[in-house]
Amino acid sequence: MKVKYELVFDRKKEIQKKGKGLVQIQAYLDGARRYFSTRLHLTQKEWDDKKNTAKDPYTARMLREKIGEFENFEIHYRATHKKFSLDDFKHFLKSLKPAKKVDALSFTEFYRQQLAKQPQLAKATIVTHTVTFNNLCAFKKQVEFEDLTYSFLQDFDIFLRKKGKHINTIEKYHRHLRKYINLAILHDLLAEDKNPYRKFKLVTEPTDALFLLPEQRKRIEMLEFTPEQKELEMARDMFLFSCYTGLRHCDSYALTREKVVFTEEGEGLKYQSIKTGKWDYKPLFLLFDGAPARILNKYLPQRNKVRIFKGMSSQKVNKLLKIIAVMADVDPRLYFKASRDTFGTNLYMLSGDAKLVQLQLQHSKREQTDKYVHAIEQVQNEALKKIFKQNSPPANDGGAESGQD
Repeated sequence: MKVKYELVFDRKKEIQKKGKGLVQIQAYLDGARRYFSTRLHLTQKEWDDKKNTAKDPYTARMLREKIGEFENFEIHYRATHKKFSLDDFKHFLKSLKPAKKVDALSFTEFYRQQLAKQPQLAKATIVTHTVTFNNLCAFKKQVEFEDLTYSFLQDFDIFLRKKGKHINTIEKYHRHLRKYINLAILHDLLAEDKNPYRKFKLVTEPTDALFLLPEQRKRIEMLEFTPEQKELEMARDMFLFSCYTGLRHCDSYALTREKVVFTEEGEGLKYQSIKTGKWDYKPLFLLFDGAPARILNKYLPQRNKVRIFKGMSSQKVNKLLKIIAVMADVDPRLYFKASRDTFGTNLYMLSGDAKLVQLQLQHSKREQTDKYVHAIEQVQNEALKKIFKQNSPPANDGGAESGQD
């Protein structure tokens, strides 16, 4: 259960004596409450009882940001420790205390603190930054600021390659690490001319979107499983559900009964994207002749908080998809993101409307959608080559003699 936060004004009844009351943050979880000071004292006239916040918009915004710091610490702590209680806020409060000596603060400790101090980051972003942090600590348990050199980046890069990380994944880790090095520079913990990324080049390689054509998707749909293969069947169904809806793995994995909308026409899905924070509605009964609605009903739990695709973590479902790919005779590289790319390409094949695909996938830029347009154009070009190559007349090898009787 997530902590519930709200502002509390003058809980200690100080206005009558001092003329101002303290604004506190109340954190509620499992029947327990904790109160944390914002160090902000306001008069009764400065407080809006109806909206339960400060009347001044800048002060109100500052209070929201303070609550955001607590929320982000909770998200990071849960991602790292898999559990959370109100007592764990002691670690957050400890991180807010200024270091007695700047040189006593390591870069890894600074990175960890900053993860909890960025309310603007989406939950999914915090998770990916935490993964980078964990890989950094696996390479070197404690990184000091003086360790941050060009050679350090080279060795970290080699370490990630030896772990089998894809070159684009390594580039992503470097971008995250560079972000926190730049933050350290802004906090005057590292001189700007000491930034090791000034000379270190980030390398990526182009990747083709892996997607399934309708006949390939059909082969996966037609697979049959034994009672002992329930995990394979759920992984297949979760993958197909995303092929029909375009949901990312994080959103599919977070699905619960309370996000399902039941109408006279059929089931719909109302959810907030974990990555973008945008709200969306999917009419499941309309998409692909109601196929996603049938999958949903197959696994729909009775209780609201239970995950529909329980246990299907990213690592697990990707491992099972490799087995499914062999069974269905499709690309053996099959992974979950291919379901979203399959949705994009299939929807463009059916509609020819790139704007519709962009809206359905919540792409902020048209360039993100264009890869599906280009992929379908490439498929069509290959098909045309085969057709006209088969139907073209044979070449005349007779030369000049062919014109003689």
